[in-house]
Amino acid sequence: MIPELRGLPRGEVLFDMDGTLITNDVAEACLRGLDRRGHRNAVTSGVSAVFEAYGAIADYAEQCRYAALALGGLELGQVDELVDEAFARGEVEPVAAVCELAAHLALTHRTWLLTASPEVLGVAVGKRLGFTRVHGIKLRRRGNTLLPETIGRIPCGLGKVQAAWEMTGRVPLFAIGDSPHDLPLLRHARVARTCGKGAGVEFPAWPTLAAPGGRSG
Repeated sequence: MIPELRGLPRGEVLFDMDGTLITNDVAEACLRGLDRRGHRNAVTSGVSAVFEAYGAIADYAEQCRYAALALGGLELGQVDELVDEAFARGEVEPVAAVCELAAHLALTHRTWLLTASPEVLGVAVGKRLGFTRVHGIKLRRRGNTLLPETIGRIPCGLGKVQAAWEMTGRVPLFAIGDSPHDLPLLRHARVARTCGKGAGVEFPAWPTLAAPGGRSG
């Protein structure tokens, strides 16, 4: 499906999630879900609306971190419920062309979902899309309960390149993303594609524009 990959050895292929595999941003959809439920924790207890507080953060990496911290206090089953609700409400949905590409490449390569959203959300989305290898922002847990404390780096921008090395120990064979925050990873991969607003600007589009979304990281 991608001519440049023909003849290359098997390797890692990395897919961004928000705005790439799915439309829009599942973390933002889940923050709105937290507001509907009135869920607060030690980090978000002083805000009237979690989604508005998240949107007021100017730094992208810190915004990503806040979206993860806001999940603290939830059990894993409740996270799955939030993601199910986001799909049911139509706030996010699979991008068929990119998901088809992932399924095709999974026949011969190791596929990863690499996101700047919370890893627990990536795992929940991955169950729907056929991804078993998922890397995102990690939260500490106590049993099945998430704590409002992140672990390790935020995988956005150059952090995605560093995360890719930690995950695979090699240069990715292929990567695809939709936003400027994905460009360091795309430049790092042997072959890359883009979708969303940046499609075709620096890397070829695959194959049509995905619906633009929020953070798209």
